[in-house]
Amino acid sequence: MTAPADRRVAVVGLALRLPGADTPDAFWRVIRDGEDRVRHFTDEELAAAGIPPEKYRAPDFVGASAVLDGDISQFDAAFFGMSGREAAFTDPQHRLFLEVAHHALENAGYPKERPGTRIGVYASTGYELYSLQTYLLNNVLTGALAEDWLSRLQVMIGNYPDFTATRASFRLDLTGPSFNIQTGCSSSLVAVQTAAQAVLAGETDLALVGAAAVHTPQVLGYQYVKGSILSKTGRVRAFDAAADGTVGGNGVVAVVLKRLDRALADRDTVHGVISGWGVSNDGAAKHTYTAPSAAGQQVAIRRALETAGISADEIGLLETHGTGTLKGDPIEFDGATAAFRVDTDRTGYCAIGSTKSNIGHLDVASGLVGLIKAMLAVRHGVIPPMANYRNPNPGIDLDASPFYIPREARPWPRDGRPRRAGVTSLGVGGTNVHVLLEEPPPTPAPADHAHPTPGVLLLSGRDPQALTANARALRTHLRRHPGTPMPDLVTTTALGRTHGRHRLAVRGESPAALADALDRWLTGPAPAAGGRGPAWSGLAPREGGKPVGFLFAGQGSPFRGMAAPFDRRFRAVADVLDACEAQYRREYGAPLLDAFRTGPEADGTETWPTATAQPALFALQAALTRMWEQAGVRPAIVAGHSAGEYAALAAAGALTVPDGLRLTAERGRLMQACPPGAMVAVAADRATADRLAGEIPGLEVAVANGERSHVLGGPVEAAEKLVALLAERGIPGDRLPVDRAFHTALTEPALDAFRTVLDGIAFRPLTVPFVSGLDGELRPVGWVPDTDYFLRHTREAVRFDAVLATLGAHADGEPVLLDLGPHHTLGGLAGRALPHATVVSATRRGAGIDPLWSAAAALHCAGAPVDWHHLLDGTPGGRIPLPGYRFQRRSHWTGPAQTISTFGEPTEDEDAVELSNTGTVTADDVRRHIVDVTVEHFGAAPGAVSDDTSFFDLGADSLQLIHLLRLIEQEHQVKVAMRELFEEAGTPRLLAELIVGRLPGAAAPAPVAAAPVVPAPVTAAPAAPAPVAPAPVAAAPAAPAPVAPAPVAAAPVVPAPVVSVPAAPVAAPAYATRQEVEELARQIQQLTQIQLQMMTQLSELVSRQLAALPAAGGR
Repeated sequence: MTAPADRRVAVVGLALRLPGADTPDAFWRVIRDGEDRVRHFTDEELAAAGIPPEKYRAPDFVGASAVLDGDISQFDAAFFGMSGREAAFTDPQHRLFLEVAHHALENAGYPKERPGTRIGVYASTGYELYSLQTYLLNNVLTGALAEDWLSRLQVMIGNYPDFTATRASFRLDLTGPSFNIQTGCSSSLVAVQTAAQAVLAGETDLALVGAAAVHTPQVLGYQYVKGSILSKTGRVRAFDAAADGTVGGNGVVAVVLKRLDRALADRDTVHGVISGWGVSNDGAAKHTYTAPSAAGQQVAIRRALETAGISADEIGLLETHGTGTLKGDPIEFDGATAAFRVDTDRTGYCAIGSTKSNIGHLDVASGLVGLIKAMLAVRHGVIPPMANYRNPNPGIDLDASPFYIPREARPWPRDGRPRRAGVTSLGVGGTNVHVLLEEPPPTPAPADHAHPTPGVLLLSGRDPQALTANARALRTHLRRHPGTPMPDLVTTTALGRTHGRHRLAVRGESPAALADALDRWLTGPAPAAGGRGPAWSGLAPREGGKPVGFLFAGQGSPFRGMAAPFDRRFRAVADVLDACEAQYRREYGAPLLDAFRTGPEADGTETWPTATAQPALFALQAALTRMWEQAGVRPAIVAGHSAGEYAALAAAGALTVPDGLRLTAERGRLMQACPPGAMVAVAADRATADRLAGEIPGLEVAVANGERSHVLGGPVEAAEKLVALLAERGIPGDRLPVDRAFHTALTEPALDAFRTVLDGIAFRPLTVPFVSGLDGELRPVGWVPDTDYFLRHTREAVRFDAVLATLGAHADGEPVLLDLGPHHTLGGLAGRALPHATVVSATRRGAGIDPLWSAAAALHCAGAPVDWHHLLDGTPGGRIPLPGYRFQRRSHWTGPAQTISTFGEPTEDEDAVELSNTGTVTADDVRRHIVDVTVEHFGAAPGAVSDDTSFFDLGADSLQLIHLLRLIEQEHQVKVAMRELFEEAGTPRLLAELIVGRLPGAAAPAPVAAAPVVPAPVTAAPAAPAPVAPAPVAAAPAAPAPVAPAPVAAAPVVPAPVVSVPAAPVAAPAYATRQEVEELARQIQQLTQIQLQMMTQLSELVSRQLAALPAAGGR
């Protein structure tokens, strides 16, 4: 292939799990606020992890790492098709890689390959910073390992980095190049460079680039050794005078790359643009193998700038490797300065940063983390601060350099050019890589001729729990982002997600309406598939698509303009109608379809001439058949009502469309020449219909539609007598809008001439089973209709009741039927006769094309293979970040158990990659959710919990309240401290108001004086603080404390800038009312009860632990 003119590469998707952040938005807050997420473990945590006291109490021991939120033993093995045993023997970092990789592809809107496209995988995995702290060594090999070769192979595949990329390709069904790239700490950024080249070369259409670095166990430490790169203090202070080394971190990250020109043409979300890259190796021009080289780093930066064709003068942010070593940082600084000085003499214009000061050194993943940080800074237009930075390293000449080190976040305005950043990553052994980023160009406006986007939202899950969780997450997202563009929303859920077996579709014309529909589905009984919505749910087959039966209508229900919505929207419909119109004009010299294709839709009371009504209906239904086939829905069985059998037989392969049009046109012409007649629909059983026919000479039972639905036909005078008789006897009946009495003796004059026409047609064997309206019998594949069949079909009564009985036995008694006729006439008959069937129609008088989308939604939920790419072709939507799949995890673990299973609940990428927060969620939304969760969690009777019910009045103990808070926090992504629940948010209403005040976009709360706290025992032993609400961070952030209640003491504090807050004016003394005093007394009593419960639980826990110890004399 020829190389693209634009050599830039777009980042169209990303996902991550990092210390303190499971979404890009959360990571950006960590970076923007200059947080330090390195955790210093307590003696209790280190002891529980099995570290001997003499080791962790040694003065040179440092127990610190930046750990992941959430339980790394948890994994949704079934989602990825893995057995529990395979999952348990697979390193958690490899399992997390799969989850993050899937979320990154979802975020891009390309979770699976389309025919003709390939997705490549470029992976890096491994953790060497804390040597030998791996799942393989510390967990898998500690148990009894089977001696057989297959078991050992499984262990090797589950733990060696060689298999990360190919495992992802296999589990996600990706067929592009699949490489593992290992260059030490620069691995993941080298993978970005390699993948970008492959995308430009056409080796792959999209590239998934990911890296995982997770040490096991999470709680660990190291012995400080002078001269090593590990920090003596357990803090990373990149480029700072107090720098003394680096600290390990954990993380899994992934991005998805695509050619920029294609990404813009496809209206993808472009998070950032990679404009150039350079790679070098130090060679032997350094003292030792592990030493860095300023010259080698300079070469990498210069190659990147030259590849991109830009000057260093245009770079506003340099994200460095920045490990925080006193001697290594100046070497990197000198290399960068030398590279920039080739282009510019400016000083102090380019900020430098290092994510390691925020989240530690993520080993092979560190370069990709730096890329994501730089991309977020470029996108937000903010230069983030360097965490833990106070004064410059004495080994760097900052003032004379192009660089400055920001101590706080500052705006990054444009200067007439795109914002640009450089990212450097350096590997032990000397592989240096530099990548240049710039902000994305604006998305092109949609074409003026774009089709309107249907209001259809699709969701799915591998199981009902995942479907519910996905629906809840998207509902919350839409509440918070009511301005989400509908075309993008519909496109992403239809085309940018895989569709699991458990399916849901809702209709609505705005994000708010769709959120309401999701809410109704979540809070009420799930509606059955079929009907008119606004919600459908269903279960798709395990293999293949659900078979669909096609129903084709006869003459009784056409209306003016019925073809127009489909004719304008779908090329396949227009092509068939054009061919039929041209054929009819050639053979009959008159137009056929003008009234159906143009003009507004009429009310359907018009009586159409038989001569044109029958061929026109055939043409329309043949066109709709072609449209559905191109949309992936092919008939598995067909049936027609009266003249509708011609369209059914054409769909089944027995007739060509030209032959079918010729037969229906001749049949209609010959019927028109028959004596005038009329037909009357009667809501009565067969015996009553027969008696009515016997009472009025000339009447016949022409159609049996159901047990109490028949049509009688005959001369006009006889039909008028029947209408009067029905009114006299109170029997419901309606005269049909036809001018001939089909399937009665009045049609016999046409039979001989019609035989001649039929003899000239070459009928073909069926390729699809067909249910005959003569007797309701199934004609199998290979059956060929003949002249006698069509003559009998013309004269004899229609047994559509028998047709429905046969269709009802199809597909295990739960058939899916698509009515292709006008106005859901046959669908209504089928729905009444077959209560377990899914019956849908794509046309309804006066509704335009809207019924098509409801039909497609219902078919999709029933498991039909609907091709939404075809249905949405020509609409203006692109792919946008939406909440990712909610994995249904459970523990898969072997070897020593984790001593702390969680450091806080992961956010599970609630908002995916929303780089700006817009929209609000109301207190009523949150309050209703809190009431529902409280009722479910405490097992309260419905109605027992009101908006103002105290949580403590429900008999809740502290552990129940902690779990309740976690459920609420996970739903709304807002942290609430237990102290706040006790003191100021003790009811659903108060808690909802507190949560809404902290949601993105809420006004910043005014400073609040500290509330009085009931005294509690305090010990000198350090412990992690309890979760607190987000606020400017001065102390070193720590993860939430373990669930078990324990005394709390202050965590070590790292110096940080202090923000001066003016003291609030002192209010004049005021007397409390009796009611206020009584309320305060009640709250104090509740707090006392909670404390007693906590002490009781703690006592019981200690007693159980003592009882488990061996007796003293048993040694």
